[in-house]
Amino acid sequence: MAVFDRDTRILLVGHKDFRNIWLGETSAHFGGQLTSFLLPLIAVTYLHADGTGVGLVSAVQFVPVVALSLIAGVMVDRYPPRRTLVTSTLVQGAALAALGAFQATGGLSFGQLVVVAAVIGVATVFYEVAYQSTLPRILPLDSIAAANGLHQATYSVSTLAGPAAAGFLVGRLGLSPTLTVAAACCAGAAISGLLLRGVKAPEQPRESALKSIGSGLRYTWSLRPIRDLCVQAGLSNLHEKAFLTVFLVFAVRGLGMSGTTVGVITGIGSVGALIGSLTANRLTRRWAVGGMLALGAVLAALGLLLVPVVSQAGVYVAVLASVAMMLNGFGVALFNVFAVSLRQAIPPEHRIGSVTASYRLVALGTLPLGAVVGGALADALSAGTALWAVGLSYLVVSFWLTFSPLRRARTLEEAQQLGRTARTDRSPVV
Repeated sequence: MAVFDRDTRILLVGHKDFRNIWLGETSAHFGGQLTSFLLPLIAVTYLHADGTGVGLVSAVQFVPVVALSLIAGVMVDRYPPRRTLVTSTLVQGAALAALGAFQATGGLSFGQLVVVAAVIGVATVFYEVAYQSTLPRILPLDSIAAANGLHQATYSVSTLAGPAAAGFLVGRLGLSPTLTVAAACCAGAAISGLLLRGVKAPEQPRESALKSIGSGLRYTWSLRPIRDLCVQAGLSNLHEKAFLTVFLVFAVRGLGMSGTTVGVITGIGSVGALIGSLTANRLTRRWAVGGMLALGAVLAALGLLLVPVVSQAGVYVAVLASVAMMLNGFGVALFNVFAVSLRQAIPPEHRIGSVTASYRLVALGTLPLGAVVGGALADALSAGTALWAVGLSYLVVSFWLTFSPLRRARTLEEAQQLGRTARTDRSPVV
């Protein structure tokens, strides 16, 4: 069986704009995974930072998601995506190049590392919102699911290969050359963005940026199909992060696993995500989009709930936990492919940026909260009990979309009509 289905092969061969932007995204994702591994590594090994310092370096990369997603949505809706894609990747590359220069000259400080991490985080927010908002502007509706499946597959492969490549490059070449490779990935993404021509920003009503942010939020939250997607994504990410936080404590202290083993078990989930990404579009030929979306959320929760179940086996715990993580990764990928496709298909063109930004704000904004909740539960209960609590809670909330009107949508076209009907039937937003 071919790795890519027919629709995906047609996209890669026959659609120049998509091929260019996907190649740029692949380069950007790989560089991003290199970077996310390198920055904490620099803090630990070169600057000898304590745990709080390492946490700060990791956290400042995600703070912009909460602080700037809505602003990014306004910019993407008002300006051609080419400008945002190119500028954001050039900023990332310049920040990495500066970090490499500081390191090569022996003048790197912890403050500089934090600033660079924050700059990269800001640029990443604008790039991701621009990329996800561009797809529905260059592709027909019936190609979006295939495109998002390829996007999720790219992310899964980068998650697997990026940290491994970073470790290899640092060991063989050193830190500064590795940072140069990451910067080169950003340059490749910028070149790809430059090739995206003729995609204009949609016409917008004349209003201030602040008013545009407010109207975008009201639109997103007032439209039930989009609101249901946001709520499910936020709840899922909260539980995913809480579970992984508790699992780290449980595996090391309760099961006596090494950090390497825990990392391998967690990383194997990306294999399941890759399988889910590559099969998602095929599944819609037999089953409804809404049903696959809801199923993905449930499978993701079941996969994590199986982890405390198999931990009672006594033998082959690592192997069984890896299988459970693969099921979780498969479900997450299935949900992500269709959630992104639906949020691109339902809103009108001039709302795509604001909906994308609002969705990312809710979906990713719960990640820090999940880490805090997971740590608190592990302290308040035993790690094993906390693992059961989070897993069961996740399973309950994973059924949210089974009560949504999205559950009835068989195709993206039906979901689009569902969203517009819901908008027409409701009273005006004030």
